[in-house]
Amino acid sequence: MRYILLLAGLLFFYAGIAQDTTDCYFDQGLALTAKKNAVYEGKMVNTPKGWEVFVFYPGRQVLIHGFYKDKKLTEKEGEYNIYFENGKPSLNTFFKNNMIDGKLLKWHNTGQVSDSGTMKQNLKTGFWKTWYATGQTESEGWFANGVPDSVWHWYHENGNPSTIELYRKGKLADLTCFDTSGNTTGSNCRIDGAPCPENALSFDQFIRDNLLYPEKAARRSIEGEVSFEFMITKEGKLTRINFTNVSNELLQEEVVRLLKSVPKWDPAVSHNRKIDYLYSYTVPFYLRDGGRD
Repeated sequence: MRYILLLAGLLFFYAGIAQDTTDCYFDQGLALTAKKNAVYEGKMVNTPKGWEVFVFYPGRQVLIHGFYKDKKLTEKEGEYNIYFENGKPSLNTFFKNNMIDGKLLKWHNTGQVSDSGTMKQNLKTGFWKTWYATGQTESEGWFANGVPDSVWHWYHENGNPSTIELYRKGKLADLTCFDTSGNTTGSNCRIDGAPCPENALSFDQFIRDNLLYPEKAARRSIEGEVSFEFMITKEGKLTRINFTNVSNELLQEEVVRLLKSVPKWDPAVSHNRKIDYLYSYTVPFYLRDGGRD
């Protein structure tokens, strides 16, 4: 229903004030840019509430509808909405002086609410609750000035508790752990941790111990940094590798070789639950004194 109302409002927007609208263009980071550099197109109009902006996916589906104080769109002010490409809402919140200030709602792309709470000047405050895409409660607890406060309950996907955590002034003061069947297992469990190759001390150490400088790159004095992201599932499987900067293909190939050389990964952990994790990392390739690192 919200999406239908948005479309109706959009039609009114064009029909009633089309003569006052301005075309605008946005880069990958949704900053204003020249048309020749645009990834997204949009429309903006000066209203009593400020500059009202619509940003569109390439298929003309609404991506963003929000309000800004200034024509350069550097300061958000008022209601702000983000939508998935399927038309379902992704985020609804309010900005004041370019900071989130008020109720915040997030959704999974299925339409199920994922996060609900309140923010004050970009800091989480008061009661918060999160949900899995299935609709099962994931967590519920309190924030004070952006840090956990008082009692937090976290749940496995099957509905059983995973942890009960007590926080005082943002620090964990007490912890009770549960297995997936709901049985208590004491207080010795992990509440956070990134994925790591099995039997390695850390991913950083694994990189230092196993990364090779490609011989062809060394002979050609090719240097640079390779930024990438990769997904490790909660089952400990590598599912994708994406490069996030422009770098030499020989250096990229070494990153792929290294990641695929891992026979098994220890998955990421969050509040005593194994989770899918998108890992972002940058590897520097630099030669020393004409040799190889």
